[in-house]
Amino acid sequence: MAEEIQEQEVQKEEVSRNELIDQVVERIREDKFTVHFYCPAMSTPSGGVGVLLRLASHLSERYNVNVWYEPQHNLKLSQQEYAKTKKKVDIFNTFNADWVDFDLSKIQFKALGDKEANIINSEGKVVAIETTPLQVQSEDFMFIPEGFPNIMQMTAQVSCKRIVLAQSWAYILTGMQDGQSWQNFGIRDVVSVSDAITEFINTTMPGMHIKKIRQGIDREIFQLPEEISKKKPMVAFMTPRGAETKLKVTNIIKMFRAVNPHLRWVRFVELGGLKREEFAERLSEFAFCMYTDEIAGFGTLPLESMASGTHVVGWFPFGSKEYVKDNNGFWAHNGEIFQMVELLGVALEKWLSGEMDVPQIQSDYEDLLNNYTVSGEKERIFEIIKEYKTERTHELESAKTN
Repeated sequence: MAEEIQEQEVQKEEVSRNELIDQVVERIREDKFTVHFYCPAMSTPSGGVGVLLRLASHLSERYNVNVWYEPQHNLKLSQQEYAKTKKKVDIFNTFNADWVDFDLSKIQFKALGDKEANIINSEGKVVAIETTPLQVQSEDFMFIPEGFPNIMQMTAQVSCKRIVLAQSWAYILTGMQDGQSWQNFGIRDVVSVSDAITEFINTTMPGMHIKKIRQGIDREIFQLPEEISKKKPMVAFMTPRGAETKLKVTNIIKMFRAVNPHLRWVRFVELGGLKREEFAERLSEFAFCMYTDEIAGFGTLPLESMASGTHVVGWFPFGSKEYVKDNNGFWAHNGEIFQMVELLGVALEKWLSGEMDVPQIQSDYEDLLNNYTVSGEKERIFEIIKEYKTERTHELESAKTN
């Protein structure tokens, strides 16, 4: 008798489990799920954060989308508040992504935490905001950037499908112990933004399921000036990797002037901290852009420059291997300062002599840029979610008991 009762209980449990799975599958098929993104709370322009938020923006047109972030502690303001009140008050920076050039209004931004937090708002006032623990359902999908293994570990027990959004090969192994992989955190799915990143993942973590997406260059923002002949004989540059990059760039500029005294009048101008529209407008004024990112996972600046009719003189990093060609820039070996200086001189002489006033050059740029469109990026992220929906339903149905 006891065995019969036990058997009946097992059968009820199996039915209940199968019913729950059916309910989750139905919600997935009916698009009644939420797409979650973990995002570092950067309030200054960032290429990686910009791509993440643009993908979130695309998906918010069809699905519920949440962006989760951890407020960044503002130590200076916290200390100032303590000096005034003699009470310990933690103050955090607000997450303000107003530097992007697309719509975020349909996205819910949620601060991670378990208690009220004090933030400094855009008006410089300290205000309280509610934070909340991460909340996900079995039918949901969650994207985690490649450089946050701590978030992967913290979410190892959640019930939703987790996916790595890989935008840099350089940060994939950073933060993980030797021998660890994303599989150790229960993650086997990746969206990669470049061939180089895909190659790196396949080499270091064989067995991952990788889907590729091509980033789009917004041609409504990055476009040719009305009169290409009014380009200025100046070189734009950025220093995205801190003090070491600044040191190298400084040496390149000084060496260029030393070995090309007749070109000392050529100006080098750093473009940084600008909103997207302003950045694009400034970039279109320059004849050349000097590209000095040695560890980019993809590198959009060269493509943005080509879209603006601005010629590229730059290093050839691993992440740019899918688009660097002989006909779309003056490319030096990665990190090679002497070759960069030499190519800057060659490029400027060609431009000043009129050798680069050839329509075919911009035509070659356009042929390449046709592979990297915002519409293509949007179409692909929708395709990827559709694929994950199918894969997730198969995965859940295979877990049902007979």
